[in-house]
Amino acid sequence: MRTYTTKCIPWCTTWWAIGLAGSLTLLLILSACGFIGGNRAGIQTPLPTLKRIAVLPMDRVSTKPASERPTCTLNDVVINSQEIPPRTAREVTSILFREFKGNPRFVLVPEGACMGFLNAMLATDIKASQLKLIRSFGRQLGVDAVLYGKLYRFRDRIGSPYSVKRPASVAFSLHLIRVSDGAILWSYTFDETQQSLTENLFQFRLYRKEGMRWLTAKELIQYAMDQAANDLKKRLSPK
Repeated sequence: MRTYTTKCIPWCTTWWAIGLAGSLTLLLILSACGFIGGNRAGIQTPLPTLKRIAVLPMDRVSTKPASERPTCTLNDVVINSQEIPPRTAREVTSILFREFKGNPRFVLVPEGACMGFLNAMLATDIKASQLKLIRSFGRQLGVDAVLYGKLYRFRDRIGSPYSVKRPASVAFSLHLIRVSDGAILWSYTFDETQQSLTENLFQFRLYRKEGMRWLTAKELIQYAMDQAANDLKKRLSPK
């Protein structure tokens, strides 16, 4: 992973205006196509009718301290992952839950309920696969699908909003799994280390929304969760 020591360029800078003018058409096309770095969204459009969807707390990858290794997601996307402390996973869960709070279609499942079910299930089937556990939990909750997420990397920036030695870097995946047959109906993978716009034109959408500054890891993942939740809600058919 490269280390960046870069200062953001103000919107009013003449150099910025010249550079943006030369690339504006390309950027708008790329933005409309939905590209931004490591984002990958969607499997099926529109999604089948789903009356109730359970949203599980964020799972977290487990690696040895200070190590980084490639980890495969449910949709076969490989991500460089780091050890995630429980507190960080809970913070990201709060961000995820806020995206669906108040929507009657989504059932927000507390961490305690998940742990209780997991312990009971493993007591009877110690070799149960991850997908089997998710489907079993979905049946118990009486939902049509389960939104399962996993956090792979959450590394905060070193520096300020306008100058960094190391930018924020986060990675997570979300999967919508149908309870009846275990089919993955929709997936969203975000694997991103923030770069300046001059280094990566694909980050135009990020800077357009968040402004010309270096984000914290929490701000970066909030941005990504907004994108993911909006994409999922658009694909869901009306009840």
